[in-house]
Amino acid sequence: MRSWIRFFAPAFVAVFALLTAPAMAAEPKLVLVTFDGVRWQDVFRGADPRLVDDKAFVNPDLKSDVLDPAYVQVKDRAAALMPFLHGVVAKQGVLIGNRDQGQCASVANDMWFSYPGYSEIITGKPDPNIVENDKIWNPRPSFLEYANQKPGFRGKVAMVGTWTLFPYILNTQRSKLPVNHGFGDAYPTDTRTGREGLALLKAHNRVTYIAFGDTDELAHAGDYAGYLAAMERADEYLRQVWDLIQSDPYYRDQTTMIVSTDHGRGKEPLSAWRDHAGKRYFDLNPTYQPEFNATGVIGSDEVWIAALGPTIDRAKAPAYTLQNCAYSAQIASSALSAVGLDWRAFDPTIAKPLSFVKKP
Repeated sequence: MRSWIRFFAPAFVAVFALLTAPAMAAEPKLVLVTFDGVRWQDVFRGADPRLVDDKAFVNPDLKSDVLDPAYVQVKDRAAALMPFLHGVVAKQGVLIGNRDQGQCASVANDMWFSYPGYSEIITGKPDPNIVENDKIWNPRPSFLEYANQKPGFRGKVAMVGTWTLFPYILNTQRSKLPVNHGFGDAYPTDTRTGREGLALLKAHNRVTYIAFGDTDELAHAGDYAGYLAAMERADEYLRQVWDLIQSDPYYRDQTTMIVSTDHGRGKEPLSAWRDHAGKRYFDLNPTYQPEFNATGVIGSDEVWIAALGPTIDRAKAPAYTLQNCAYSAQIASSALSAVGLDWRAFDPTIAKPLSFVKKP
């Protein structure tokens, strides 16, 4: 009998220790996803019938295509175009920026194009010295760089994007962050960016940033049908990301997903949807597109922001109105708060977190 006890006692002790040990503390994670130059008008209204009917921007033979919700018999063109964003994110989380309903989201920088927009998102404030989309090392540290220096995050922060300037925007010279690792100087497709982004998630990073670019490229090309198709692919990608998060115990119930864009697009005249830039840019470049010199491309400062996850408080979303705008600059401090880091320790002068983001 005693030999039996001596034989099994260690096993009993081990099982008892497992049963009585405190649960492992959750490690909050963040996934940031951006889609370049996606208008709030298309996000909240769906396909614009005026653009769909314009042969300059849509091949008439595509009018019956399911990618073009303006020609599908549905009441909600926006949900037909981006069913996950409207059916899941907006209902379980937050989706703001619908100016038709009195909401407001905007960039804080006055340039209204990509480098200034992305820098604002990741650093928490606009930089008046960034006035071009050039290969210049960003002097301001990003929230990703800061997170990567903290215990529990070091080596678990990564970024991939469909633009060769992202290593400069996140200043990989200084930050040592893995940005577009393996892409070299090649301009990748959104498909490759999406594949690499899922790989980063499967590698169990704490902070992951995935940035897509096809929407902006197609818009500049005047291909509205292609732009809508890229938005539909973007929505499907968000679904895949969230499904992965919900199916993996490492992420499930511990991960906040924030989704946005770096700038808006013009709204008047109709053809201005292809363009974006602020008045200051034209003041600095007076010979460029003189039709916009006096005002800038009106509307291209207007953006949208979505968020989903355990740190998102839906009740606080209505705070952002046309008189009280949300800004892209608030994403950096929101991201740090969502993973339990002190944004003030990063930089007390950046924009404070969005009101609907709470600490984990």
